[in-house]
Amino acid sequence: MIHLPMIHLATVLAGFSVGLGGDGGVQDEIDALRADLREFQRSQSQGTLDAERAAEIRAIVKDALSDAGTRTSMQDGRGQQGFQGDNFYRLDASGTEINSADGNFRYHLNILMQLRFTWNHREDLGDTMGFENRRVRFIMDGHAFGKEWRYALQVAQSAGASPVYLEEAWVGRVLSPQLQLKVGQFRPTFTREELMSAASTLFMEHSAINNYFRAGWSRGIALEWETDQFMWRSGVFDGITVRSPTTPGGAGWNTGNTNNLPWDNPLAIDWAIASRFDWKFAGTWKELRDYTPWLDMKGQATNLGVAVDAEQASPSAPFPSDPWMIEVTADLLHKHQGWSLFALGVFRRVQSDLGQSNEWGALVQASTMLAEKLETGVRYSVANTGASSDLSYPMLNLLELNLSYYFHKHSMKVQLDMGYSFDGLSANKFGNGFANPNANLLPDVQPPTGDASGQMYVAVQYQVLF
Repeated sequence: MIHLPMIHLATVLAGFSVGLGGDGGVQDEIDALRADLREFQRSQSQGTLDAERAAEIRAIVKDALSDAGTRTSMQDGRGQQGFQGDNFYRLDASGTEINSADGNFRYHLNILMQLRFTWNHREDLGDTMGFENRRVRFIMDGHAFGKEWRYALQVAQSAGASPVYLEEAWVGRVLSPQLQLKVGQFRPTFTREELMSAASTLFMEHSAINNYFRAGWSRGIALEWETDQFMWRSGVFDGITVRSPTTPGGAGWNTGNTNNLPWDNPLAIDWAIASRFDWKFAGTWKELRDYTPWLDMKGQATNLGVAVDAEQASPSAPFPSDPWMIEVTADLLHKHQGWSLFALGVFRRVQSDLGQSNEWGALVQASTMLAEKLETGVRYSVANTGASSDLSYPMLNLLELNLSYYFHKHSMKVQLDMGYSFDGLSANKFGNGFANPNANLLPDVQPPTGDASGQMYVAVQYQVLF
């Protein structure tokens, strides 16, 4: 807006110009004043426009910052009224996210792909090699009808499995900033490895010990309690065991896969429970989600975990011998800038009218960062199925090496794994179960037909998570 004195000044200048049109010096001064006046007019007009634009820009920036803050709080767990939850296997990849304007609905999607080539050599059976899509997962999570109602859904395709199947599907109700009730299909809380995402492992697969003793996907209800230092989770499930031995001449126990079974499933499990307690000595829960000791870590991170699970089967087919099973495990993870150490021990007791078997396993794993994006690791596993039959190899004695290059941390990486089994490996049906093609290990010729002295493998995997 042009002020009134400036209008008067313009009128005076115009009249003065007419009266003194012949005086060149005065005319030059008048022209200069007119130029100053036009510049003032433009600045006044532009100033009004700039004020309006500034107000609009401030509003946009405020909304953007508010939205970014909301997204950040959702991703690190603070959005759910302070409840973190699921720390061992939450993914840190950004993924695709959709939020409602009022913040009551959130949908977050990650896609995981693992493409692998494996070469395996068995002394008694020769070479086996090939490519595979080891995993393709669609991982969805968020909240609905308010931040206190959380959910997760995961569908997958794995090598050798049905085309697409449901792994995870649960709904959680946040009861307080430290407490959540969860119901649906998810992992019973037992071995730490199984609770960690397959996308964030040091080696491309969980250990052979984890694959044998783990508690796989099952349906049930669980209570989860978490503070900054402690985490406790406990639940009741339809079943626990995915792979357990049927020991010839010993205790029978082979429940098969507990994933996506109906309520009247043929496993005839009377009851199954699982409970785990974790104590974080140092660091953050986020730093303990993987084994990699990133060079940008501040300080160190340490966690001690203990867990137990058990189940009882009905005395009916396929369990006429009325078996029951109990497992206990303990593990320690320590990470420091540039190096990490992980160790676990596990024990399982299986008993039935046919007899009993005591099974155990131990593992130690270490890694170091050779450069900002390059890591190397070593893992040694030893275990025993307790099988007493001449038809199986009861011992696991496995040494594995790893080299990982991180393009974008776990969101994009290439891994090279090598392993050597000092003893022969049996398939599950012969009472061992340590041979698992998903972990690059194949069954050897069974004794007394064969006498396998060892097995080796080399595998290369490309992973992308987005």
